[in-house]
Amino acid sequence: MPSRRWPAAAVIALLATACTPAADGPAPVPSGSAGTTPAGTAGASTATDPRSARARIALPREAGAWPGPNGLSGVNGFPLLDTASVTDFCTDRGRPCGMAQTYTDRTDYASMTRNSAWVFESFAGFDGVLVISQALVPDKGEALMGKCAAGDYDQHWRDFGTLMVRHGRGDSVVRLGWEMNESSMAWRGLDTAAYIGCYRRAATALRSANPQVVLDWTINAHNTPADLCGGLSTNCYPGDEYVDVIGIDNYDHHPWSPTEADFDRTAAAPEGLDWLFAFARAHGKPFSVGEWGVMPTGDAGKDNPDFVRWMHAWFADHAPYLAYEAWFQRCDGTVSQSAILRPDDPDCLPNTGSSDVYRELFSR
Repeated sequence: MPSRRWPAAAVIALLATACTPAADGPAPVPSGSAGTTPAGTAGASTATDPRSARARIALPREAGAWPGPNGLSGVNGFPLLDTASVTDFCTDRGRPCGMAQTYTDRTDYASMTRNSAWVFESFAGFDGVLVISQALVPDKGEALMGKCAAGDYDQHWRDFGTLMVRHGRGDSVVRLGWEMNESSMAWRGLDTAAYIGCYRRAATALRSANPQVVLDWTINAHNTPADLCGGLSTNCYPGDEYVDVIGIDNYDHHPWSPTEADFDRTAAAPEGLDWLFAFARAHGKPFSVGEWGVMPTGDAGKDNPDFVRWMHAWFADHAPYLAYEAWFQRCDGTVSQSAILRPDDPDCLPNTGSSDVYRELFSR
């Protein structure tokens, strides 16, 4: 069984007319979610299953506050991918987390699909929504993308869906093939058609065994290299039929935001928060920010508590359409130092300002 510490994972021109934001209305819910209460509907049940992604995303959320009574706010497990690490973080921030994010091992196809029971066992005691970041091919498996698109690994995806159901986590979010526009990902969009084909085969097979799964298609913010997805992340969008939530991983780096004007400009630019949110609205999908945080080892070179303030304000402004958001909690040398609320961890930069602001805003 792989270590339950972190597997290798990502640390990391206006929209076309077709991507103009849709008219204001009730927030969309994941497709195929018959029986759930549409977001924005008054009188949502107070007995909503806390582990049901579909039911929790469908609850109403008013603009102007976050997390509010129904917002899904959480974190990944660190230093271990388990309930205890998430609970410790949420206790330290002063408010329980409604969701937890985790990652499968990516040694080979079997370890990231049919042999990933440890992922669910590690969060068996977590009474909230589980979000699983799931690769399309194993690490260093770039050459397998074509075979995936041809259906060679469909049984692995059916097995993963069956595993989710067996562990009582069928109604969870899977960030399938996330950050395909990031150069370190084995499943990156070097061949746009192969990426889309692989995603569609995986999504279809996974849903055949687990119809309740919520599929989240997430990009890496700020930049898409010219050799990936034709230089634009949304070129790799697999289609509305295969996606329930559209999301972004958004860190304060490349570029970082020294001022609120910089933050707003980056959000509006291609591959930014506002830019992709407009795409999600045009496609009638809820929006997610599955990873976010400060990055003092990046181009900022320092802690940036204002980034936390601006992100919180963005979440509050977009709350009716925000499926969930998760702080990315990790520190390992010069790669990622986004951890907060860990003042006694000698391996982590203190990020004291961000810790204080995060606790103040997200404990409400």
